[in-house]
Amino acid sequence: MSSKNYPTPRPSLSEVKEQFKIWRRTRKSPRPIPDKLWQAAVSLTATHSISQISKELVLDYNALKRRVPGKNKNTATSISPPGFIELNLEPPAAVSECIVEMQDSLGSKMRMHIRGKTDFDLLELAQAFWSKRP
Repeated sequence: MSSKNYPTPRPSLSEVKEQFKIWRRTRKSPRPIPDKLWQAAVSLTATHSISQISKELVLDYNALKRRVPGKNKNTATSISPPGFIELNLEPPAAVSECIVEMQDSLGSKMRMHIRGKTDFDLLELAQAFWSKRP
């Protein structure tokens, strides 16, 4: 009968957190974190974010990130640059501006300063102003 190689189960975040608590309580003096604990923390990255793990286990984010395969700083350089980049060299559209000033014979005044899209009907605006009754 052949033996099957079953994958070892990954520890949960709470189990690894408990391992770190025990190690911190039992260590005699400030010492580096053992490799076994680092490996347990790294194994959690399959199901949790590096940020979440570092907060829960009270670890240095960058130290953990350096130990995670595929998450180091060299991954940015492995991405190939794009073959073609389109540049839009048209000048930017000028912002339209309009100032409307009106005054009737009784001294009523209206002044409007409009920037941006000026798609309103000036004739309708003037008719509304002039047709008002005192």
